[in-house]
Amino acid sequence: MKICTSRVIRASCERLWPLLTNSQMTAPGCFCLGIPRPVACELPEAEGRVGAERRCVSDRGTVTQVITEWQPPYRLRFRMVSTDHAWGRCVDSIEEEFILDQEPGGTRMTRVTTFAARGFLRLFKEALFYVGLKRVHLFVFKNWRDQAEPKRGSEKAADPASAGSPSDR
Repeated sequence: MKICTSRVIRASCERLWPLLTNSQMTAPGCFCLGIPRPVACELPEAEGRVGAERRCVSDRGTVTQVITEWQPPYRLRFRMVSTDHAWGRCVDSIEEEFILDQEPGGTRMTRVTTFAARGFLRLFKEALFYVGLKRVHLFVFKNWRDQAEPKRGSEKAADPASAGSPSDR
């Protein structure tokens, strides 16, 4: 199953790129029904490259990933290699990709998660994972927007191209 979420954030690709591998999730968010609340993402080796480890930490455990594509500041792809989350035994695979496209009003950031559940009731599990992962996508983008966009009142002039609500795919 595939989940695609896209947002325009009023910041450059270069400003957003470091958040993909080094950020804290501090914005408030509602998580229930056992959905893990993201806390941080990090590069334990402090250097990004193909083959390097990336870690996503939540309030319920850690997902360890290996980077499979590294093209700063436009594309990052990785796949899960292990997790200590309770849901780990229900998942066959998770692959993720971030695509950053510079636009006149900022950067369109797209996150694509491809995953497969395993075992009994596989399709039901995938539907539940879809809901949970979509919530995670939106929460992470909200945090990155809060960290990367200029604070209200600190801009000299509002950019009309960035007005309105961001699109969601």
